[in-house]
Amino acid sequence: MKLLLDTHLLLWASGEPKRLSTAARKMLENQDNELLFSAASLWEVTIKRGLGRRDFQVDPRLLRRGLLDNGYGELSIASAHVVAIEALPPITKIHLTVFW
Repeated sequence: MKLLLDTHLLLWASGEPKRLSTAARKMLENQDNELLFSAASLWEVTIKRGLGRRDFQVDPRLLRRGLLDNGYGELSIASAHVVAIEALPPITKIHLTVFW
């Protein structure tokens, strides 16, 4: 199964794995799952780090390198992806259902 992790899950998986639920950890550790991150997450980290957010202090370059070194795939963003967001169900509901 392909799993696209949101920004907080990426941060927790890379730096604070104890914050992940047991179900999320099992999904991330399952070798049958393909783990993916979006360029949008790195963009978010970069912006929020620049704003001084204490929960976004990771260096986005190091985060990206670490994710790639640990087998995560990177998804690029195209304008078609951006406009398709409008058709998605509320993201919070999906996030809570899949990872909590």
